[in-house]
Amino acid sequence: MQKSRDGREELPEDFFIPMALETPNLTALSPFLVPQTHLGSPGVFMGMSAFMFVLISLGVPINALTIFCTAKYKKLRSHLNYILVNLAVSNLLVICVGSTTAFYSFSQMYFALGPTACKIEGFAATLGGSGGRGDVGRGGRGAEGREGLGTLGVGDLGHGDVGS
Repeated sequence: MQKSRDGREELPEDFFIPMALETPNLTALSPFLVPQTHLGSPGVFMGMSAFMFVLISLGVPINALTIFCTAKYKKLRSHLNYILVNLAVSNLLVICVGSTTAFYSFSQMYFALGPTACKIEGFAATLGGSGGRGDVGRGGRGAEGREGLGTLGVGDLGHGDVGS
């Protein structure tokens, strides 16, 4: 930032502002105050809202069932399934915070919950997304020092004794 003669900071010459600054009321386009019909038609927003509803309707039961079944049945308690449970918990956090907020926002055509809720939603959805990546991306050595996925070896597959 450069300082002008009167002490104010000026923007660099190549700084891009995606709208005309001569707009009479810049707050008229705020995503927290008015519907954002300049970004898309109401049909687009309703379509995205319907898509989010489908994701919520399918995501919550599938992820909850994954957690429930792994907790209930001891044969499903393997290292690989714990990774899936980790993903299911992370997905539930993203769905419960991020997708439901997006569903409501798309149905209203703007973020009606305000700037503070926007920050909380962004943090929680990012936290859920980051938690899901934690175990899946790990390569290297498993619990017994072998390469790959922990204790799951080639001889363990298909013998019915995995996770017992």
